[in-house]
Amino acid sequence: MKYRKKPVVIEALTFNEFIDYGKSHCNLLEMGMPWSFTFKGYNITHENDECYLIPTIESDIQKMTSQDMLIVGVKGEIYPCKLDVFEQTYERVED
Repeated sequence: MKYRKKPVVIEALTFNEFIDYGKSHCNLLEMGMPWSFTFKGYNITHENDECYLIPTIESDIQKMTSQDMLIVGVKGEIYPCKLDVFEQTYERVED
């Protein structure tokens, strides 16, 4: 049998949008970059200026870079997704 993925609207942020969020919700900026902050209840950690460590619902840590989108899933889970996969899978929805 074949199946089609149900249409679901998700929230997603680019790396730069994520950095901007971190800057406005962080107590510690290190050389202008947010060092650690909370996003959707998850503790985000700065690995370097090109990479943040994203804890996922499966309790593993994934790296987010400028080549990723950060997705907020239907259950509030967060995870990075490579830009090319994101662009093939999702299309923008107007608010």
